[in-house]
Amino acid sequence: MIFKALNMRCNNCGTDNDINSRYCKRCGSSLYSNVGVHHTTRKSRMSPLKLILIAVLVIFVALSAVTAYIVYVDTSPSEILYLNNKNPGDVTSNSELAANIPDTALSRQIIDAAKQGVPVYKIGDGKGPVTVISAGVHGDQLVPTVASMKLINYLDGRKINGTVYIIPFTSPSALSKNTKLTDGVNLNTVADKDGTTSNDIIKLAQSSNASAVADFHETQAGKNPGRTTIMCSQVPTPGSFQLAQDMSSLSLDTTLTYYVAGVEYEGAIEDVSNINGIPAVTPIVLVSSHGKVYHSAVGESYNQMLALLIANHNLNPNDSYLQLANVDIDGWDSLSR
Repeated sequence: MIFKALNMRCNNCGTDNDINSRYCKRCGSSLYSNVGVHHTTRKSRMSPLKLILIAVLVIFVALSAVTAYIVYVDTSPSEILYLNNKNPGDVTSNSELAANIPDTALSRQIIDAAKQGVPVYKIGDGKGPVTVISAGVHGDQLVPTVASMKLINYLDGRKINGTVYIIPFTSPSALSKNTKLTDGVNLNTVADKDGTTSNDIIKLAQSSNASAVADFHETQAGKNPGRTTIMCSQVPTPGSFQLAQDMSSLSLDTTLTYYVAGVEYEGAIEDVSNINGIPAVTPIVLVSSHGKVYHSAVGESYNQMLALLIANHNLNPNDSYLQLANVDIDGWDSLSR
């Protein structure tokens, strides 16, 4: 019997090699590579602890991103508009006013805008609740104007509910001259007259669907009303009385209520607004004399403005979202107050 020699074929070049050879005589490749060898792969399994740690990390990153957006990005939009181009003036020519307006870039923008007309600072997306604030209707009442500029700088860059319109210089020309009247006209008696700046404030309140209007003033002892108070009426808009009550509970001021709007102060911004169905008040602070800035009175007027915004729900000290959104302004300790 003749036995045929067994050969080992090279998988690399195909050359037959002796069965006992370990390497190909031609190409030198190993004759046993991948021969009869079976590799089994085992799918790796992640431990439950690692899965939990990854999930926690993902949640932490997501929460951090959301928090960063709320704190640093989610602010209410703001812009400077014009009520009209009437009675422009350089309010800084009034040295008493110029020395007390907050010295900021925003203040300077509004001051420059007043040289062209009546500027309006707007913060919010145009939706309600909407508040309209006016100051400087009488050019020698400087305290409310300074307080309103302080309020503007406080609100800018914040997150608020709804929308706020602030008119700090209702009559730039009168404020620049430190005189009560504007070209001989008392703007707080012609709010019902078309074409006047005070009537334009009424139109702004109507077009913006305002839920609250406040015209801020000051008074002297012995004058009417001669004390710090919040003036309002009951008829035809009972919301005026309620707004004054809500504000007084926050600012600790008294209220002065007239039964029917437009009788005692015909043509006043507050009265005309109430006659048109928009709740309005006239917050007033006591000063020694007009034409000067008294810091204690500015603080009182400013507090009345904050009370107005809280009463009309633009600000809410108990809103946790607003607290978080404004934490970069107020500081982290505000969250625990």
